Amino acid sequence: MDITQITVRKRFASGNLAAIVSVIFDDTLAVHDIKIAYRNDGSIIAVMPKDGQGRDVVHPLNMGFRSRLEAEINKTLF
Repeated sequence: MDITQITVRKRFASGNLAAIVSVIFDDTLAVHDIKIAYRNDGSIIAVMPKDGQGRDVVHPLNMGFRSRLEAEINKTLF
């Protein structure tokens, strides 16, 4: 699955939350409202949208894909 587009919906100048982004995969699947935050060591946290009960609506199934997604989002933000 390829990441075909990342759109920054909102940036934050201060605080732990850096941005809110939308990601399109293979020009066929869109995931909106992914919250991007950074840990103290500089690593990224991509918080996926949740339903009304606090469950993830979508999430990476393995660390390889999570790492790829984080790297692409980082390139878009910086």
